Amino acid sequence: MESIVVESSARLHLGFYNFLVDSIVYGGLGVAIEYPKISIKVSKSNGLNIVNKSGIDVEDAIRNTLNKLNIDNIKIEILEAIPRHVGLGSTTQTMLATGYAISKLFNLGYSVEELAVLLGRGRDSGIGIATFKYGGFIVDSGRVLSEKGFVTPPRDVIDIPQIIFRSKLPRNWYFLVFIPRGIKGFDEKSERVAMDIPREIPKDMQFELYKLLILHIIPAVVRRDIDVFGKALTKLQFIVGEYFSKYQGGVFCCRESEYIVNSMLRNGVYGAGQSSWGPTVYGIVKGYSKARRILAKTLAEILSKGLDVAYYIVRARNKGVSLKSVD
Repeated sequence: MESIVVESSARLHLGFYNFLVDSIVYGGLGVAIEYPKISIKVSKSNGLNIVNKSGIDVEDAIRNTLNKLNIDNIKIEILEAIPRHVGLGSTTQTMLATGYAISKLFNLGYSVEELAVLLGRGRDSGIGIATFKYGGFIVDSGRVLSEKGFVTPPRDVIDIPQIIFRSKLPRNWYFLVFIPRGIKGFDEKSERVAMDIPREIPKDMQFELYKLLILHIIPAVVRRDIDVFGKALTKLQFIVGEYFSKYQGGVFCCRESEYIVNSMLRNGVYGAGQSSWGPTVYGIVKGYSKARRILAKTLAEILSKGLDVAYYIVRARNKGVSLKSVD
């Protein structure tokens, strides 16, 4: 085995249905999307050589992974990468992809979950780990809070949030993804203030989150009902945004993201929200032609406000990490 190429993709974190109930924290939901993606080629070498062809700085995540695995006789080529700190799960996907490729190249025998524990993933959410392994739409179990009441890194595989529901999404469901340029969401250090000490929310609000997930979102995925799915997800996202508003300054991370979400809703998406800490926002549409029409209308409004954005029309990635051997 000369070289290995591993590919995974970004995820949209769609929020939390549980914050703190009976010492269970941060039950979340999310979906893998086909693009942006991380593609890494690894080869055995006499020394350490990192070649970044992506134009995106992910070398800190690569080096952190190498240090945790105690590997330095390797060449790593970063062929594509996911933008950093914009709400797409770049760090988790980069570290898991690198660790997975190294484990296969050197026959280390790590499972995805074992790598996640070793690399410190899954502290607040299991969505990135689950989408890496399986793809599709994921609901996770949340985590058991530590004895001292803090959210701490997982200590073993069973401490990682577990998948309680997973489904492929229909191929004619599309996500409009907008990333306002020049804005960064919280990085992993900054988010600790908001995440390390979870708090309970009013019981009626918590009941509403459970109702949205159990009575509407999951059944809508099973029935392939994008209308119910989108409306329920939008409601859930606004509740989640309200929970974090004291940390991010509002329901959304910034006025740009808020404007784009409202523009998408005005122009006909079934649902919309912010991924993780943003600034990435998304809308859900059925059919590629309709997705293009709504994109054009929304983009015209965005540009009229003088906002600069990257944007994509993407489907859910309904499969997990891919690996191939190359010469």
